[in-house]
Amino acid sequence: MTAYYFRAPDEEGSSNGWIGFVMAEDRKQLFWAIDEFIDPFIVEIKTAYNAGYCYRIDQDGDEAKDYEISELEPMINESGWRKPNWDDIFEDIRPKLEQIIGEKK
Repeated sequence: MTAYYFRAPDEEGSSNGWIGFVMAEDRKQLFWAIDEFIDPFIVEIKTAYNAGYCYRIDQDGDEAKDYEISELEPMINESGWRKPNWDDIFEDIRPKLEQIIGEKK
């Protein structure tokens, strides 16, 4: 399993301030893990080599009351971010997608 950071750049290529963290066994899982937060087609990703976070849940188990993120997190504008290419992850369903798109035209 590999861990990744993701960010959403603006029109100038700078981050909008948000950095996400996901883990996935393959690129398809990575796509859907990022999709839980933001459109995967607009993000840039970076492999996370070491990271950590810790949070405390209230006694009712409803919400995080406190959290801490390690200082190993990437800087928003540091190098190493790349645009993922998702073209190949839907090859197994591409014919069905093209059929559906064709029927809607």
